[in-house]
Amino acid sequence: MIRLIAACLIALVFSSCLDSHEEVWLNADASGTAKVKISIPLAATLIHGGEKGVKSMVVDFMEASPAFKTYTVETSTKKDQLQIDVSITFKDALELTNINSGPAFDKLPSAARDLIGYTKINFHGTDLKFHRKIDLTRAIPGAAFITKEQLKGHGLTTIIHLPKAATSHDAQSVDNSGEILTWNTPIERAFREPQNQSFTMPLPIPWFKVVAILLLIMISIGALFYYIYRRWKMKAA
Repeated sequence: MIRLIAACLIALVFSSCLDSHEEVWLNADASGTAKVKISIPLAATLIHGGEKGVKSMVVDFMEASPAFKTYTVETSTKKDQLQIDVSITFKDALELTNINSGPAFDKLPSAARDLIGYTKINFHGTDLKFHRKIDLTRAIPGAAFITKEQLKGHGLTTIIHLPKAATSHDAQSVDNSGEILTWNTPIERAFREPQNQSFTMPLPIPWFKVVAILLLIMISIGALFYYIYRRWKMKAA
């Protein structure tokens, strides 16, 4: 009975619910930028020190994560919601897969870790395979008691701008001939089951530069052998 009452109270705290909008711009050299905007119930942040405590927590995480080249963190309150705006730049997107491990990640609240999710990147030939899992099913114990009406209109949005069109994906919408993928997940569904975001993209290999470098190497090797041959001929003469 106590657990049931506690779950109902948590559901009331989260009645204004959760919204997340994240957008990533990925360049051909694996560098890029990202902007994340999250809205959470202000009452749910009190256990972590309110607005000031949450901002400090986010800044500490950014500082301890070498994957981020630069970052800004802004917070504000609107009615009963805490707005968190984060902008980052990164040199290598592959390093971002390491942010969900280590002391900095472990210090985050479990709900924050679940919202960041767990990412894997694999290479198959000249293809890059991306997979991310977001599991909020355990983030809010009282989520089952939040009514559908309270959850209506809230959700998670992820937009990824790719340097080359994806050859396969599970995004809900696609723009720019497959270079912009968008996942829109109603928060009700995110609370009920884990969400996956996946795509496969050909590696943006600059073939013109590769061929030019190979030709330059071949010419250099040829010139070296010619020089050695001329020296040998001169000595023989």
